[in-house]
Amino acid sequence: MQQFASRRLFNDTSLVARPVAFSRRPHCRQLLWQPAIDLQQLQLAVCNSTNNPNNSENTPISSQSTSNSSSKANAPAENSPAVLAVNGALLALWAGLMYYVFFLAPNQTPSIDSFIVQKLVGLKVDDPFHVNEVFTAVWNFMALYPLIYAAILVPGARTNKLPAWPFVCAAVFLGAYALIPYMCLWSPKQPPEQLPPTAAELEGWSKFYMRAAETPWLPLGLIAGSAYWLYYALVAGGQEWIAYIQFFDESRLAHATSLDCMLCTVLLPFWMNNDALGRRWESRYTKLLMGNTTNVEH
Repeated sequence: MQQFASRRLFNDTSLVARPVAFSRRPHCRQLLWQPAIDLQQLQLAVCNSTNNPNNSENTPISSQSTSNSSSKANAPAENSPAVLAVNGALLALWAGLMYYVFFLAPNQTPSIDSFIVQKLVGLKVDDPFHVNEVFTAVWNFMALYPLIYAAILVPGARTNKLPAWPFVCAAVFLGAYALIPYMCLWSPKQPPEQLPPTAAELEGWSKFYMRAAETPWLPLGLIAGSAYWLYYALVAGGQEWIAYIQFFDESRLAHATSLDCMLCTVLLPFWMNNDALGRRWESRYTKLLMGNTTNVEH
């Protein structure tokens, strides 16, 4: 009798619209008198309970839909007003910085700036001109920051419509002035991008740097380089710092490079935390200082 009632329940939709009891058995009468939410959902529930009644993973469909909708409601929208406000503020900051660097920054030493750039990139090695040690440390910091941001941004944006690698490549020459436009167009993903990437996603020569970033050696090398140039600037001496401040007041190169280094330093903790969220680091605030030492998933 129970099988006949279940067959009639699947084949006749009118039986779902009104309560009809086909049997005097209490459990069968209880099933037929329950109000139906949706025929397809009810059929799926009956099939699951008939095929595997002891499966603890089978949960009511109404509760599953409620939990899914509540989780989506609790998750912040990618284009929420808060995200758009932050992106707009970053865009305004970037536009203001561009205007300041090109029109308001001091530019009393253009020929010296050009010579210092040639000296720092190795084109004037034999010239005895002494470049300020503090500025040398800032310059070399800006050589490390594109490598640091590449290790953080590129893995987390590998499935985004807006890739991060063009902005990171431009940051080799422009620093934060190339990274801020990416941040203006970026919005958080829900859920965050799964990190670390799988071994299949790291195959090929084009993924060499991302594969190196998932080992402990590259982060440790970047940390060691940053510590060296920080120590180099701190022990430069008072005269070098006074000369650097004077150079900062006169040179557009010193102005743009110093602001660039400051922006990269201020924005880095946010992106390190975003990378840690993708890696599901519960103790991420202690692991951020140690670099990425997670293993690649297979």
